[in-house]
Amino acid sequence: MGLFDRNYMRNSGFGYRRDDSGQNMLFTLIVINAAVYLSTFVLPEAITYNLALSSEGIRQMRIYQLVTAGFLHLGFWHFAINMWGLYLFGGLVAPHVDGKRFLWLYLIGAVSGNLLFLLLNWNSNVQLLGASGAVFAVLAGAALFEPNRQFIMFPLPLPVRTRTLAICYIILEVMMLGRQDGVAHLAHLGGVLGGYLYLKILYGKSLPWDPFRSKARSGEAPRRFRVNPGPTPDFSKGGPVGSKELDALLDKVSRHGINSLSEQELARLRQAREEMRGGRNQ
Repeated sequence: MGLFDRNYMRNSGFGYRRDDSGQNMLFTLIVINAAVYLSTFVLPEAITYNLALSSEGIRQMRIYQLVTAGFLHLGFWHFAINMWGLYLFGGLVAPHVDGKRFLWLYLIGAVSGNLLFLLLNWNSNVQLLGASGAVFAVLAGAALFEPNRQFIMFPLPLPVRTRTLAICYIILEVMMLGRQDGVAHLAHLGGVLGGYLYLKILYGKSLPWDPFRSKARSGEAPRRFRVNPGPTPDFSKGGPVGSKELDALLDKVSRHGINSLSEQELARLRQAREEMRGGRNQ
């Protein structure tokens, strides 16, 4: 049996997923946002007035603004930063959901963020636009599905876990509430809340991380994600990966999951993959 023939390797990052619809939906949403952004150069006032969210528009029964505002952007950097965040965090979420669920996560984040902002600014004449609420919902999903994935935070070369990054963003948004800086911090918080509730309803206790999980279980993942290091093969000899060593690695993944592997074990598994690919190409 080959390395990629084992079922538990198909979603491990070393093989190929059967369902790439989540990833496809991610890129589709980026393309849609780009198309809407470019269209604003043709009819900027008409598009913004009709599609951006405002209390006046809702009073006139333009309910669709709750959704369409999540695809509008004010300027290049507003668009670029949101799309970079969507791509970065969406890439962590997409392997865990199909295309429809990824789309719903985006839309629920946009609508919940827009609703929270609208409810607390009902008497304001301000217009709201941007995908930030949706992006924050996707950030919540990235933290729930991949809590231990690490990022390097510029300008400090310090690795930060996804869950820590999400918590820091939420705290920062709370601290920024009430400031007249032109940023809809309420929409960000609403997006996080909507994304969390949506995924919590869908996946419940099977989520690898939940900030509201009881203390007794907060330090461990659900049963199917639980990590048990188990016996570690001797990798000190280096060289090609033998069949016994590969079987030991794959059995460990089978019993305890891919997260149970150390960095050295992951390196050996990658080496085995490259050696097998090289053998196929000969």
